[in-house]
Amino acid sequence: MLYGPLKRWLREAGITKRITFHCFRHTYAVLQLANGTDIYPVSKMLTHKHVSTAEIYLELLEDTKTQTLGRIQIHKNNDPVIAQII
Repeated sequence: MLYGPLKRWLREAGITKRITFHCFRHTYAVLQLANGTDIYPVSKMLTHKHVSTAEIYLELLEDTKTQTLGRIQIHKNNDPVIAQII
């Protein structure tokens, strides 16, 4: 039912990777939360009965932040402090 328009959008965007509607939902939720949208409206847009169902997306974001912070090295090179992502 909804996969037809998604396939068309992907084709028009030049995306050749196979993306399912379920994958699209996950990506949509993570991007909304990463850009500051409150979890309650995101969970309602995804038609979750309980907000707690959408909390997994917040956990994904926390894991991503932790991984990113783990890749940053701080170097003191006189002044100022320089951060380098490795």
